[in-house]
Amino acid sequence: MTSENQIEKTFIDILTMRENQWTYRTDIKTEAALWDNLRKHINRINIAALDGVPLTDKEFELVKSEFRRLTQTPFSASVWLRGENGVAQISIERDDSSKATLVLFSNKDIAGGISSYEVVNQIVPATDGRSTRGDVTLLINGLPVIHIELKNELAKDGYWQAFKQIERYAQSGFFDGIYATVQIFVISNKVSTRYFARPSTNSDFTNAKKFIFSWRELDNTSVEDLYDFTRSALSIPMAHELVSRFTILVDDKKSQKFTMVLRPYQIH
Repeated sequence: MTSENQIEKTFIDILTMRENQWTYRTDIKTEAALWDNLRKHINRINIAALDGVPLTDKEFELVKSEFRRLTQTPFSASVWLRGENGVAQISIERDDSSKATLVLFSNKDIAGGISSYEVVNQIVPATDGRSTRGDVTLLINGLPVIHIELKNELAKDGYWQAFKQIERYAQSGFFDGIYATVQIFVISNKVSTRYFARPSTNSDFTNAKKFIFSWRELDNTSVEDLYDFTRSALSIPMAHELVSRFTILVDDKKSQKFTMVLRPYQIH
């Protein structure tokens, strides 16, 4: 039997193969480091908007405050991430009283433009009494957008253990803060793999069970194995397209607002 640690290592190895385009950030292991990384990406993307002057500590606190306001719920986070004309932005007042509108994410710059693709694992949350550690998270421009929880092949109930773990993490607040932008979850015990959109609330995981999908190729071949799924669905550009093109917002004014990721046949 392959251990969970080995499955995670091989999974990351596949993600970071050149054709899949992810960069493994071994130096990022805490929520604070994730925020610092996001700050560097904001400075990188917005050199012109910042007039070549990186964000100060005070200015970045304003960015974080506005980020939290815009991503208070999973649905509002999805709305913000889609942005105006496909670009997610945050506006702040700088220390010199000038205004700056900062770009954080582009739904158009897929496999190019401003987009940077990174993978992190075993992140320790902010100090608040929790002992939670997320398995693997995929970042675009420093923003967590896809989160993966893994179990070993002999895990009781297979990938459902990973699903229940994500549910516990959500209810504990793990997916708040910088993790608020997570759009898609992937669950796997290596031999069986599924994906689903983040539920509209942290208590709505029962309903989410109806929208957990397996991956299929264009010829309708089922893809169960985690590593095959990774090559097919989590490589770039597909992973970015899953977030930007194939995850849709549902709001019919009568029922609860929620985010839905398309089934493979709809994508194809």
